[in-house]
Amino acid sequence: MRSTAPQGDDTAEIFLDRLHYGKLASGATLRIPAAEGYGVTRRSRNLRAEDDRLLSPPRLTGLRRLEAERIDPAARRLGGLLARVAPEQESRRAVFLRARFRPEDGEGGQGRLYQQSAIWIVSSAEWRRHPAALLAMAGADLEARPDLVTQDQASRFGDGPLSYLVRRVDPRDAWSAQEEALEKARWAAPTLEFLARGAERGEDATFTFGADDFASEADFLAAMGLALQFLPMSYPRWREISVVSGLRCAPQGLCLRYLPSLRAAASADARSASVAA
Repeated sequence: MRSTAPQGDDTAEIFLDRLHYGKLASGATLRIPAAEGYGVTRRSRNLRAEDDRLLSPPRLTGLRRLEAERIDPAARRLGGLLARVAPEQESRRAVFLRARFRPEDGEGGQGRLYQQSAIWIVSSAEWRRHPAALLAMAGADLEARPDLVTQDQASRFGDGPLSYLVRRVDPRDAWSAQEEALEKARWAAPTLEFLARGAERGEDATFTFGADDFASEADFLAAMGLALQFLPMSYPRWREISVVSGLRCAPQGLCLRYLPSLRAAASADARSASVAA
């Protein structure tokens, strides 16, 4: 898969490997056949079998087990999203996880739920250079959709990476181009202050937004992408930043989180408590 953005000196090509956890499905409703078990259903050829454990949803979220209750009620159809540097020692990879729980009898069914997850893997350097573009791409295109029983194993475990063309953005240009919008956006100053304070203190902290802050996940990801794009290359805690949407978890480090079912009062309480933590 390749994006259609024009090529030029101001663009960069990004490659994304894929790793899927879940069950193989069939039919128009993506029903799970009775004999299908849970496991890895797709792995790009650049990944290794050992990555199945290193990049598993519980490990990426920092949870012992990812359960349905961890998905925000307002995000259960699409699933939760997590972006971060992989939790491996000295990792050079960043990951984007989309996870949801869907019924085994197909979309819209009432059957037993199981976890379906899709993960993109990209170099951490590309995540640092292009946070706004990568968050927008993940929000729009990363789906926790089952692979099909009709797809042969060789293709599911041997495909190449996805390819996207994105525009290069300098942090200084990001600020100058959006300065007026940032000054008017009520999320901008608190977010940048949170990141600045995080650099000074070095403690774990979470900044939580709700439905009164952003009308949709896309709006949240666009805002956080712009905030991260603005950070200078010298920002000391970049590898510890995570962006979370629709997941009731907060990885260690500096977490920017969006819970769409959270309203104003609860959002303010969660924000003050998590930032102070």
